[in-house]
Amino acid sequence: MAEQNRWHVIPRTAPLCWLSLAAGVLLVVSSIITLTTAAARVPVLEVIVAVAGVALVVLAGVGLARPELRGR
Repeated sequence: MAEQNRWHVIPRTAPLCWLSLAAGVLLVVSSIITLTTAAARVPVLEVIVAVAGVALVVLAGVGLARPELRGR
């Protein structure tokens, strides 16, 4: 029963890792473009999106580098 309630942070398969990596890169790039073209203030939502994109890239990279950790 405890096995069903676990969160799986790293994607289960290599194609899902590649998809997460691409999504993370897209989020980071779009956030950088928005932050560099924005006015003097920094939109909080864009910073949150950039952090989420970096997290996706890191988790996908771990899944691709260490296949035994996928789905854990």
